[in-house]
Amino acid sequence: MPRTRRDYQRYAAKGTTTQRGYGSAHQAERERRLRLYRPGDMCAHCGQPIQWPPSVVRRFVDLPHTPDRSGYLPGLAHRACNRADGARQGNRLRGITRQWQSARRW
Repeated sequence: MPRTRRDYQRYAAKGTTTQRGYGSAHQAERERRLRLYRPGDMCAHCGQPIQWPPSVVRRFVDLPHTPDRSGYLPGLAHRACNRADGARQGNRLRGITRQWQSARRW
């Protein structure tokens, strides 16, 4: 698949997959787990079943890291669950908290 302008912008801002920690070892482990995948396997983060057929599951699941990024959680995770978990951890490390404000002043 040819590289797009967006691909080059992403590499310039964040580095290549290897520089970001998703190199050949990570990709090989993900492929190994995708070969073992069966519809109905549980998500490592939310515990809900992953229902996509094997032909399209590659686009909708990620290989989840442990909270300290020293290894991997067992199984696969929904892409949305995995990335939301990563965003929560990153925001917590940066000290960003979400504070809801009422639309009305009581």
